[in-house]
Amino acid sequence: MLRGILAFIVLAAIAGALGYKWYQQQIEIQQRQQQQIADMDQQIKKMQSENETLKTQLAKVQDEQGRLAIANEMLTKAIEQSKITGKVAEKPLNLPYPPK
Repeated sequence: MLRGILAFIVLAAIAGALGYKWYQQQIEIQQRQQQQIADMDQQIKKMQSENETLKTQLAKVQDEQGRLAIANEMLTKAIEQSKITGKVAEKPLNLPYPPK
């Protein structure tokens, strides 16, 4: 009977130690995962900020492209007019130079 109680106590101590070690590992895993989530959240915020900056820059580039397309059309019309009449336009075109 004493052996049975002693064996039970030893097995309970071993099970308790293993359970405690498993619990500590689970806590470490959870902490690592929380840190990874925090890092990823920070990366998402940084990328969203970069995305907004890139959108702003893209809008500027598209605006400049539109202005250049209009200037190109004006120059094309002036060239066609000079080919037809044989004269260069007297008044210089109101083209933005250099581009803004």
